[in-house]
Amino acid sequence: MADQETIPIGLETQNKVAEAIYLRWYSNGRRHPRPWNEMPMESKEPWRRVAKDAIKTFFASPEFQTLLDDVYDEGYDAAEKDAQGENEGEEPR
Repeated sequence: MADQETIPIGLETQNKVAEAIYLRWYSNGRRHPRPWNEMPMESKEPWRRVAKDAIKTFFASPEFQTLLDDVYDEGYDAAEKDAQGENEGEEPR
């Protein structure tokens, strides 16, 4: 696995997360946000930076590391069963 400090986060991903954060932030009903697609790019930049920080924090979180460990272990278990022929007839996950 790549080191958490070097995980590349694409601009498209940053923008999608920024939009989700923006919409969630204003979903309380008291405010009427400007539609995301009508905002000038300069107004989106702070939201994109918040999204990038949120993504990096998520990747570094113990919860994400535990999730990765579980998936990694599950893959090894499935590979061991495959090697022993125990997965015959099971649907792949």
